[in-house]
Amino acid sequence: MIVQLPLNNEQVMVVFRLPAQIWADSIHLVGDFNNWSTTATPMRRGEQYWEATVTVPAGSTCYYAYLVDGRYWCSEYNGATRVRDGAAPRVAMIPIEIAQADELALTG
Repeated sequence: MIVQLPLNNEQVMVVFRLPAQIWADSIHLVGDFNNWSTTATPMRRGEQYWEATVTVPAGSTCYYAYLVDGRYWCSEYNGATRVRDGAAPRVAMIPIEIAQADELALTG
C-alpha cells in the first residue's frame, strides 16, 4: 500500500507499506528517488507493516521496486495510491519490472 501526504512546501511524503507477514530479515525500497541505492532506504518492520517513507516533489513521477534480503526483487502488481486531503498534486509511483530494477540498481 502507498499513502501520500501532501506537505506545505510543494513536497509530498510518500509512505510505502508491505504486510509484516512477509518473512524477511530486511527489505529496502529502491527507486529513482534514492538513485537506485539498494541500501539508502531500509523498510522498518512494525506489528502490521514493513514501512518506509520518502519525500518527493509534488507532481513528480517515481519508479520503484523492493529488494528483499539483499537478493530478491519484488514489485507491486497494481501500484495503488491513496492521497490525503491537501492541495499538492499527486505523485505517480510506478512499480517497475524485476529485471529492470536489477539493472538500474547496478548502474544507478
